[in-house]
Amino acid sequence: MVWQVGVLLVGIGFLLLSLFASFILLNMTRSLRTIEAILSLTLDEARLALPELRHSLQQVDDMVSGVNDKFTAADRAMNATGAAISGWRDRVRAALGGLGRRRRSPAAQHREEA
Repeated sequence: MVWQVGVLLVGIGFLLLSLFASFILLNMTRSLRTIEAILSLTLDEARLALPELRHSLQQVDDMVSGVNDKFTAADRAMNATGAAISGWRDRVRAALGGLGRRRRSPAAQHREEA
């Protein structure tokens, strides 16, 4: 009779454990369905937003390309200005026939040779 009571108590324990586990699984299933609905809605919103995002990114790319072109043009202008400024001395000397060149005295030339 004792073993029958033990088996009965073990059976009741398994029954309670099964009910508790089914309750937990039922709540998890509800949570998963809620998460699935949220993810589905998020995915739908993302699909709707993608064309606008693509258009915005294209506009940003166009603006960056325009700024890059302007910087390239400014860099070329600065290089041309630098070349024009650095070459003015040589052009003036050439136009004046070599005037203004420093000439060394014969004593300085003699010291350098020695």
